Amino acid sequence: MNQPATQITTESPAFHRGVKEQIAMTRRAVAAGEDKQLRDAVHPARWERLGLFRRLRRRAGFSEVA
Repeated sequence: MNQPATQITTESPAFHRGVKEQIAMTRRAVAAGEDKQLRDAVHPARWERLGLFRRLRRRAGFSEVA
């Protein structure tokens, strides 16, 4: 006798939430992404002299290290 195939569901965890809650989740995710872009754009570059000829090179900033 054949066994029935197991069902695989690919339903989003947000599927059972209301529309307002889904919009709020999307708004928070977009705001977090925009905040990171703003921090990266505003954060001052760090420079240091490296090598035999003491050439100026950009050091990794806070966002580039993490």
